[in-house]
Amino acid sequence: MFKIIGIVTSYYPNLDDLEKNIHSYLPWIDQLIIWENTPDEQSVIDQLIDRLHSDKVEIYSTGKNEYLAFPFNETIRLAQKQGYTHLLTMDQDSCFDPNHFQNYLNIVQQSNIDPIAAFGPGLNLTNNFEENIQEVPYVITSGAIYPINILIDLHLFNEELAIDVVDIEYCVRSRNNGYKIVQINSIHLQHKIGNIQKHWTGLIFNPYPAQRTYYYIRNTLWLWKHFPDVAQKQERRNFIRYKIIYRTLKIGFESDAFQKLLAIYTAIWHVYTGRLGKYDKFNTRR
Repeated sequence: MFKIIGIVTSYYPNLDDLEKNIHSYLPWIDQLIIWENTPDEQSVIDQLIDRLHSDKVEIYSTGKNEYLAFPFNETIRLAQKQGYTHLLTMDQDSCFDPNHFQNYLNIVQQSNIDPIAAFGPGLNLTNNFEENIQEVPYVITSGAIYPINILIDLHLFNEELAIDVVDIEYCVRSRNNGYKIVQINSIHLQHKIGNIQKHWTGLIFNPYPAQRTYYYIRNTLWLWKHFPDVAQKQERRNFIRYKIIYRTLKIGFESDAFQKLLAIYTAIWHVYTGRLGKYDKFNTRR
């Protein structure tokens, strides 16, 4: 029996966009958890429930931002108790192309490549690939489908990472334990990546807020430290050059420059000292 539960995390969402995105997969799943990470006093997510008109949808929240790993793991525990076989994880800014999600489920159910720890759709693809089901190093959590029994076997997602590289770390652990990660190129997911901006000086920015800057840099460097084979030398050099050094040099052109600079060097220090877990010390909203 194939029974799938979905979770979408929301954080100050645009309700019109989120409603549209949810409709690209809601009809074909058995239950959907909307995990609201917006603080209670600013949340308007209850309005979305009235608009969706579906008894499949439930809202979960602790009243604060729990990021990704904890909501995912809570949903997995619920899914295991209720007999679900698979988990779909979604970002609020992602949607499937029309008619793609039902085809996605058919491929997942019929796949004879075993054992698979995670399925992922093609991400913002514009070209056709000769190979439809392709083994890949990792898939992002948005649009991914995971067998519940394998998630349990691998001890769930790493909550100490909170948000960034949670997906990559899980996939690395999966492959190290003999599982495969596959991407289905005929299934297209539209996913917003970052917020690239051009300054009047001509400089290009993708200005992660301070809090996300901290997690992104800390978790990436932590991943390399604990899984040395996960990135090539050139990839590491490029990350350090563009995400740390060049951004530090350009950060004066961004808002909250001091907070972001502090986030960068706090992240590096915490990797050096071995600190993980939630560290919400930077005063930007997102």
